[in-house]
Amino acid sequence: MADKYFRLVCFVVNICPEPLREFFIKLAKDDSSISYTGIGAYLSHRHPDVLKLKRKRKIRDDQYDLLYPVQGTADVNKWDVTLLITLITEMFDASLQPMQTYLMNEIRGIRNQLQHLPNTSSMSDEDFDIYWGRLDTAAMTLAKEMFNATHEAEFRQKICDAKTSHLPDLGDALRKWYEETIRQMADTIQELKIKLDEVGSNTREATSILRKVTVEKPGPAGDKNKRIKTADSILMKLQASFEATLKEFPDSFNAPSEVADIRTKLRDNHRVIVTGSDNSRYFETTLAAIKGMNYNYKRSVEMHKSSDWRHIDPEDVDLVLCINPFGSFSYDENKAKSMADIFNSMMHTTKEDGDRCLDIVMITDSKILAVCKQLHDHDILEDVVKVFDDTSETHPADLTLECRNQDVHSTCLAVRNNLKVMTCNFLKQYRICSVQVDEEILRKSRLKFKACKAIVLTGPKKCGKTSVAVALASSYEPSQCVLLAEPNDFKTTDLKNTCLVIIDEFAGQYCYSKEDVYKWYSMFNHVYNAITAGQMNAIITCERSKLDKCCVEISPHPLLEHRVDMPERTTTIKQEMVLQNTEIVPDQMSSIHGHERVRRVKHTQASFPSAPTQSARRLKPSQSRPVQCEITQHNVCVNGDKAHCVIRVRGTTCTH
Repeated sequence: MADKYFRLVCFVVNICPEPLREFFIKLAKDDSSISYTGIGAYLSHRHPDVLKLKRKRKIRDDQYDLLYPVQGTADVNKWDVTLLITLITEMFDASLQPMQTYLMNEIRGIRNQLQHLPNTSSMSDEDFDIYWGRLDTAAMTLAKEMFNATHEAEFRQKICDAKTSHLPDLGDALRKWYEETIRQMADTIQELKIKLDEVGSNTREATSILRKVTVEKPGPAGDKNKRIKTADSILMKLQASFEATLKEFPDSFNAPSEVADIRTKLRDNHRVIVTGSDNSRYFETTLAAIKGMNYNYKRSVEMHKSSDWRHIDPEDVDLVLCINPFGSFSYDENKAKSMADIFNSMMHTTKEDGDRCLDIVMITDSKILAVCKQLHDHDILEDVVKVFDDTSETHPADLTLECRNQDVHSTCLAVRNNLKVMTCNFLKQYRICSVQVDEEILRKSRLKFKACKAIVLTGPKKCGKTSVAVALASSYEPSQCVLLAEPNDFKTTDLKNTCLVIIDEFAGQYCYSKEDVYKWYSMFNHVYNAITAGQMNAIITCERSKLDKCCVEISPHPLLEHRVDMPERTTTIKQEMVLQNTEIVPDQMSSIHGHERVRRVKHTQASFPSAPTQSARRLKPSQSRPVQCEITQHNVCVNGDKAHCVIRVRGTTCTH
């Protein structure tokens, strides 16, 4: 019998759906969540569940259209075995008996096996009998539960006719069978396409990650090998420095016309040097040009010295902003020489060679650039855009300004260096005294300084204010501290590298100076603004009476609010009293110590016992009154003394 495969197909397509349709309707009627009135109303009620099955791709789009047609209502007679078994097992899972689930899985399993048979025309009689017997058992078992006796007998006759008689509807059955097969294959292909797209996306992402963490280097045969990159913390700092610089750029800046020239050179040559004088705002102009070119800030770095260049790779960086490469205030030969050594490498990276190309922007003073060109001329120094001062009819640009600014730069640099030397000397001078300050006062001062970022140490003269100030400054590196001797010294302070300013006795070291106080008050505004901006901290010392006088005669200042009052310094005095002797020679001093009476007193300046009066000291020996001589010895040791200071006072008293 050569039509064995086709008879099995007719069994699955025409006979098996009948008991499954009755089974679905029976389960729908038994559903307690809704009163069953028809298949359309019931499917509307279970629409959320069907949508979940569609999202999970357990129901195809064409099957969903059979359940919810655009016109009319759903027709259960058009549902095939696949759709019926899916709806029953997914929507009524809790209502199914194990045997019912087994029978439906048996029908679905045979159907899938028939679809995947390699050769449908050469099925053996044995295989046919096995498949037919399994289908017969499953279908008849379900029919006995769903049909009455008459309907069951008719169903049995259909199975017998399908096995032996002529198959008049074979063509229609095969059409349905292959249409279903084609839909399943198309659905499988779509799922595979989605998975392939996902794999491709993951592969591209993995490839991008690998490219970021690998670098190519020539192998022994000339080919390119790859090695894993190591994390470069310096490159991250250069990138963070660039972002910080861009954030400080004011949005209200009115960029001059040179911005267009900078952008043109970057697009054409990928390199440019922006220069100008102090007042031409060439630095802000450069930032304005960069901001308008849509660079990726995560792939942009800020470079200050030549050693940073070895951490820059065109695969990781798109833009290099090189600030003052040849010196900040004046020409720096060492810095310029080291930069000149990498000019060739920098210029090579700006040439379009595949994907390995980056943009380089250098910012420098025009006078410094001129000196660099004379000593280290190179082609990379030729792409220059000069930013001029703002001009008007009343304020024309002074093109000779840069020639006069050299002395200004030199003077400013000398003042800054002098401040550093003075600060180091100041800290060394009071370092020994700073370790002897009272721990409680130091603890209190540290807590207030940490909370307020600015502190005023005040008290009477010689109370140790400066020692406490140096003790607080010991937590900073000496290079991070600056001692301001005059108000104008603050203008020469490097705000980027200075963390602490110390102002010692601003109201006058020896006498109160109202003129100096007014100057300091004017500069206090700038110091206070820098502190509130988080750029630095400040320690100020001032005598209490002078500080109170400033606040009363001038006005209080926010910088002087956080005070720590220090008590007057106390000193230990050892006093020895010896009586009953009229004269004492050095040999007798040892006997005095054996009978000494010791007491400790506190004193301030000039608090030692005064000497006896002249009349008491000049009593004549001829006077007929007993003479009693009193010698008082004071051993005084003050913080900072290297040896004891002995003060002796001799007096006489007369007794009757």
